[in-house]
Amino acid sequence: MFPASKAVPKALFPVVDIDGMCKPVIQIIIDEALSALGEDAEICIVVQPGQEDPIKEFFSESDEVYHKKPELKEQIERLKYIGKRIKFAYQEKQEGFGHAVLCAKDFVGDEPFLVLLGDHVYTTDHPQEFTCTKQIVEVYNKHGISVTSLGICQEDSLSVNGIATGKLDENDKTLYHLTKTEEKPSVDFAKEHLKAEGVPEGSYLCYFGIDLVTPRLFSILEDNYKNNRRTKGELQLRDAMGTLMKEEGMYGLKVVGNRHDTGMPEPYADTIRVFDALARKKKKDIK
Repeated sequence: MFPASKAVPKALFPVVDIDGMCKPVIQIIIDEALSALGEDAEICIVVQPGQEDPIKEFFSESDEVYHKKPELKEQIERLKYIGKRIKFAYQEKQEGFGHAVLCAKDFVGDEPFLVLLGDHVYTTDHPQEFTCTKQIVEVYNKHGISVTSLGICQEDSLSVNGIATGKLDENDKTLYHLTKTEEKPSVDFAKEHLKAEGVPEGSYLCYFGIDLVTPRLFSILEDNYKNNRRTKGELQLRDAMGTLMKEEGMYGLKVVGNRHDTGMPEPYADTIRVFDALARKKKKDIK
């Protein structure tokens, strides 16, 4: 996203949300988390030192000029409220997504926790309008074991996706008891080992980007870090989750919704168009 990211952190890139308000990506992600976990949940953002300053400033007391506009009062109060829910964990050196998650260990403690990517936002097609994250939380609350979100990808995109497979639940045809995962598999490997019941030929279950996991994950990540178990030089979250799946079991939920990338120029432009269309539709429906 350079050169724009030199002036504005990617977390603060704007998107017109479905409610018609222009918000930074990080606020849309936090709103998704709070709507699923409850408004009193605490949020940890993993950053490199110094990256937290513009985020803190955004969620702090607004300039006096905004207070003179009554129509903005609700948004001002929302930003202040979110600011009180936010903590920061620091990743001194970028050593992979798994390492970033490990940096939040002290914040999380001994509780199950939700992991959301910082450059993905989500829309839902759920009939009850459950957000994608809410769907994951519902599965965890019902079954009490770790849950990862799943989507569908085609064979030609295996090289850029983590793939999972498992046994389809008898009572819920969107839920899988996961048995195997593989990061960016070859087509031949996927055909032999990663086909999943209920998924069309030539398609596979891919990671969707939302995880709710038990704190055991931290011990696995620490052990991988200590013993330098890395993939392509980085401490990977999916490697640790594969171990967690074998130790404790793990569900994969085929989410009713869509993910939208904000971390690269073309997908970001697509995301803006999708959210704009949904905002316009919602405004039309209200009239």
